[in-house]
Amino acid sequence: MQFRILGPLEIAAEGAPVDVGGPRPRALLAALLVQPGTVISTDRLIQAVWGDEPPAAALNALRAYVSRLRTALGPPVRLFHRAPGYVLDVADGELDAAQFVRLLDAARAHRAAGEHDRVVHTLDAALALWRGDALAEFADLDFAVTEIARLDELRLVAIEERIDALLYLDRDGEVLAELEGLVRRFPVRERLAAQLMRGLYRSGRQTEALTVYRQLRGRLVDELGVEPSEQAQELHRQVLAHDPALGPSRVAAGGNLPRRGTSFVGRDAELARLAAATGSASLVTLTGVGGVGKSRLALEVAERERARFPDGVWLCELAPLADTGPVSHAVAAALGVQQRHGLSIEQTVIEYLRARTLLLVLDNCEHVLPAAAGLVGDVVAHCAGVVVLATSREALGVDGEQVWPVPPLSVGDATALFVHRARSIRPDFDPDREIGGAVAEICLRLDGLPLAIELAAARMRMMSATEVAHRLGDSRLLVGPRTAQPRHQSLTSAIDWSYRLLARPEQSLFARMSVFAGGADLAGVHGVCAEPETTDGEVLDLLTGLVDKSMVAATPGRAATRYRMLETLRSYGRERLRQQADEVALARRHAVYFTELAERAGRGVQGPDEQAWVERTLPDRDNLRVAYDQVFADRNGELVLRLVTAPTEVLNLRVGYESAAWAEGALGIAPADHPLFAAAVGTAARGAWARGDFARARRLAARADGRFPARGSARISYPADVVADVALYEGDIDFALRHWEAEVVAARGHNDPIRLVWTLYYVAVCHAVRREPRFGVAAARESVRVADGTCNPTARSMARYALGLVGKKADPDRALALFDEAAGLAAQVHNFWWHGIAMMEAAATRAVHGDPAVAARALVEVLDHWDRNGDWTQQWLNLRYVVRLLVRVGADAEAGDLHRCLVAAGKPSPLDDPGRCKAVAGSGPALSRVEAVDLARVTLNRWV
Repeated sequence: MQFRILGPLEIAAEGAPVDVGGPRPRALLAALLVQPGTVISTDRLIQAVWGDEPPAAALNALRAYVSRLRTALGPPVRLFHRAPGYVLDVADGELDAAQFVRLLDAARAHRAAGEHDRVVHTLDAALALWRGDALAEFADLDFAVTEIARLDELRLVAIEERIDALLYLDRDGEVLAELEGLVRRFPVRERLAAQLMRGLYRSGRQTEALTVYRQLRGRLVDELGVEPSEQAQELHRQVLAHDPALGPSRVAAGGNLPRRGTSFVGRDAELARLAAATGSASLVTLTGVGGVGKSRLALEVAERERARFPDGVWLCELAPLADTGPVSHAVAAALGVQQRHGLSIEQTVIEYLRARTLLLVLDNCEHVLPAAAGLVGDVVAHCAGVVVLATSREALGVDGEQVWPVPPLSVGDATALFVHRARSIRPDFDPDREIGGAVAEICLRLDGLPLAIELAAARMRMMSATEVAHRLGDSRLLVGPRTAQPRHQSLTSAIDWSYRLLARPEQSLFARMSVFAGGADLAGVHGVCAEPETTDGEVLDLLTGLVDKSMVAATPGRAATRYRMLETLRSYGRERLRQQADEVALARRHAVYFTELAERAGRGVQGPDEQAWVERTLPDRDNLRVAYDQVFADRNGELVLRLVTAPTEVLNLRVGYESAAWAEGALGIAPADHPLFAAAVGTAARGAWARGDFARARRLAARADGRFPARGSARISYPADVVADVALYEGDIDFALRHWEAEVVAARGHNDPIRLVWTLYYVAVCHAVRREPRFGVAAARESVRVADGTCNPTARSMARYALGLVGKKADPDRALALFDEAAGLAAQVHNFWWHGIAMMEAAATRAVHGDPAVAARALVEVLDHWDRNGDWTQQWLNLRYVVRLLVRVGADAEAGDLHRCLVAAGKPSPLDDPGRCKAVAGSGPALSRVEAVDLARVTLNRWV
């Protein structure tokens, strides 16, 4: 038997509900359950059933109710007469309230034992017993008032103790939204306020934590006439002082640090000093000669200090960039952030970092020093929670920078490193058996440079340490005249020594592979570097040799294994190419290869194999950038047009609109009468549209002079489409609709199904925006039929989105299924834009027709999606959907705040109706758009 009073009164036998009768028998049973196993007098039971005015025959009626309860609850008999009343026999584990108290006691025992994970698990089980307010139907009856108060207090204590455990486990993000709601419900409960202060502070929100304290103190003084407790005042002082004791208890999660293939050896003193430096400075720069171990030291510091940064530790490798490469784009890509509508990429990065507490590692800044210094200067100035750990051959020169020259390894650390790496390939290696301290000699002659030592240790597979030391001397690579710059001498000598040990075909391939930025797969290496008669199998044999000899690293990927070189090795290879007069010729061969790859990918992403082509091409985005730099430098108008128009869909819809800037640059050197010129114009104009620069988008589109791209061009490369989109966003729906209807006719005439799906999609969207969705149904249905015939995931996603959009009012359940299918198809091919709008429309539909909690969760996911991908056009629309849901659930104050933000930004709001606006809008300054997103997220999380 189960008796449940933590919510509406329920009784179950073997899981089946037990009917005990109407309100009076239920009140009788509830009164007995308040004190199970205790005799309750008939007078008290009569008062519980009838209150202060019982009928004349109340005692007889009570006996009848007792008899009915005995029958309902038995056998065996549980309800007994014991003078002067009755007692209900309840076994252990049968009453949910008693079970709740036992679990609470067990959780406290776990806490005393330091088992905080078990505390959370136990209290989750305890709180899951609650189905609503305890004894809610009897809240006005005297017998229940005291018990309800006791149980409510215990429930709140359990919630507080669970939050304490989660905070100890550094799971702050799981409790902040809940805490904010609890503090609003219980504004003078100090423990909750203190927990919220601690969680906000550890999330990098010190100002909000201090606001919580001020509000608590104000309420205590105004309502109770008392000051906060000493504990609360001490916590306030700790927040003001940034007391380290408030930091995370355990390691924080998040970031993109690579998994280390080998252990870190030595540098204990440097690690300790650098850890302290990152705690006191916003920018720490490790400087030193190439190969001295700056990158590895920075990564080790980052890994060990991860716990201090709630938003993670993030690595951005700048080595693949050209000398004037786009540092901000690289940082955005490392953080997984897309350029935001109306902002530059630099502004996007700063806005994203401004509200976060994280460590950003910028590796290899020296060749992009001005751009890196500019961005880092802005981060230091505007992002108080961010610490930058940079590596560079020279200091960045930014205010507040702490410069840490990285010295070579000591002899002891260098020897330990050599031995460790040698044993990884020859487990029986014993340095004590080597003659004459050969290992120490190698380390000394290699100046303690870790990369040089690791390369030397790699030779232990085929030589003794004595032989390695002997070869170093015989080659005269470390003694005598040195032609390299002083900062490169030791490392260049080590690399040159390893290079000379390669077979001649391996040497040739090694030098040629330096043309790649970010590495390449086997097909790329064969296509760019191989001699005309060499097969890909022969190239694979050579690559295997280079990998075995630690000159090239092999990294398995989703589509194919990629082969890349350490940047210092790549620099050495480039110098070899210059000496052989092969550099320019190979760079042009590289540009042609990746242009042709982009063209194949551009065609492939419009077919059924879209996913394969995306995953094949995206890893080569750095190579595409290098190829563009080469063809632009050559002023090769033909090749530059081919390159900037081919990968448009692969890059712009998945990485960002950097390639749109390539297209705009290409317009300056390409012949205007070229067949691809219109597609380049459309690509450039689309980038301006995505940034919210509609005037520039129109000017660029006009350069097409009315021409259209050829059949099979990228979906987003049509200049006239951009003009129509601008008109649509500015409210001229009729202009946009006329354009798309004409384009439907043209697509049919050209027998271009991909273009036809695109144009039909927009016809449906225009009708939906006009609030006449029924007129768009035919176009949407045709788009689904045509898209399914192409088997192209993006086309199928667009078509299903369109059909859901025009049908969501008539059949919301069918629309939700279509939106979910559209989102899944787009996600499958990494199309963040289509994935986002499908997710958003599904969330908006659920906000109107579905469970508010499910809708809230979905809208939070969409907020996060556009926050990361940077499309403010879509984020504004999503905020409108959030407002609608908040009004629906009664969160009028928050809905009003978001409404005023929308109005201040010149955006439409669901509350534009004056009467409705007055009811919920409130007053005061409008939130910024970032504050609006934060408020929306916090408010929605209360409903999740």
